[in-house]
Amino acid sequence: MARFLLLMLRRSCLLLMLGGLLACSDPTPVITDCNAKGDRKALCGFHNPEDLEPLGDGRTLIVSQMGIVGQHTPGSLAFYDVKAKHLKIFPDFTEADPERWGQENCEPPGEAFSPHGIHLSRLNENTQRLLVVNHGGREAVESFLIRREDDTFQISWQGCVEMPDNSNINDVVAGPDGGFFTTHMFAMEGLSLGPINWPQLEGLLGFDTGWVWHWTPENGGAFSKVKDFRSAFPNGIQIDAEGKYLYVNSWGDNQVHKLDWRSGEVLATADMPHPDNTQWTEDGRLLVASQHFNLASARQCMEIRKGACPSRFDIVAVNPEDMSHTVVLEQQGPPMGAGTVAQVLGNYLYIGSFAGDRLLRVPWPVRESAEGADEQGN
Repeated sequence: MARFLLLMLRRSCLLLMLGGLLACSDPTPVITDCNAKGDRKALCGFHNPEDLEPLGDGRTLIVSQMGIVGQHTPGSLAFYDVKAKHLKIFPDFTEADPERWGQENCEPPGEAFSPHGIHLSRLNENTQRLLVVNHGGREAVESFLIRREDDTFQISWQGCVEMPDNSNINDVVAGPDGGFFTTHMFAMEGLSLGPINWPQLEGLLGFDTGWVWHWTPENGGAFSKVKDFRSAFPNGIQIDAEGKYLYVNSWGDNQVHKLDWRSGEVLATADMPHPDNTQWTEDGRLLVASQHFNLASARQCMEIRKGACPSRFDIVAVNPEDMSHTVVLEQQGPPMGAGTVAQVLGNYLYIGSFAGDRLLRVPWPVRESAEGADEQGN
């Protein structure tokens, strides 16, 4: 009885907090133009470009274009040539590569494909594996092979691993054993609260709702949870080059954890607002997109169908040894807010977002944005 009363009290408090937070308004309007602001330029023509990976040719980004947030509508994978400013969207994947991976009897995702987090790893000189979180038609990690043929790259679907029931995953990295690690945010099923469900609300408010799944191909494939690790709304994930440490972004806890995945021990932590995705720099630092959201501003972003969300975000550089960190970019309002990922390519930093029609391009290393006349982006 006491446990039941505590549960009801917790739910009542959460509902009161939800009502108060949603009553708050975000006065910043949605960004509808595609103008630059100083040296910060909008690259428009995308659809919710939530995650990015460099292809390795010095000019191409792999772009994960999400469907409508929270609705798992179809999205797409694309190559973006930053020099030609050309976006190549791949058609539906309906055939399998002869070199299969993952679970038996897994069929190509077809038109339902709805990507989220992505991770690229090299298999040999001419072949890379792209792992993709997919919400469309199934909750799964999909594998694609990207092969270089002369000066072109060809992509093919290789297989998938469907997640355990009630999983709701966000990001993925390849593991050292031929498998992968993926962040489980919160339970897929739960009491509906309009645009979110009850487990999601708990995660947003800092209650432990998620963990890291580890899948290994041994013995036909097996899932396990990274030992003893729980957090609020696990989001982005990265792995070091030796495959020893995971860097897990706990969005609801406002922390990035350095984790020994074999023991489950958290070795160090960096505190920052709502960390989303993490990418490596060539000099060995981690770049984390850190968001300054409340529930009202998050709801505003989720409702965007055209333009860009204005909400503030930072890009934070983290030392992976001791997790010391510094903010290298602050951004709010035009040309783009609500950054989810930051990827260095050449002399620029490219930033994606889960809500909007653009990337943000900023000179790298970041300098104070020059004041001056806005210029038209494209």
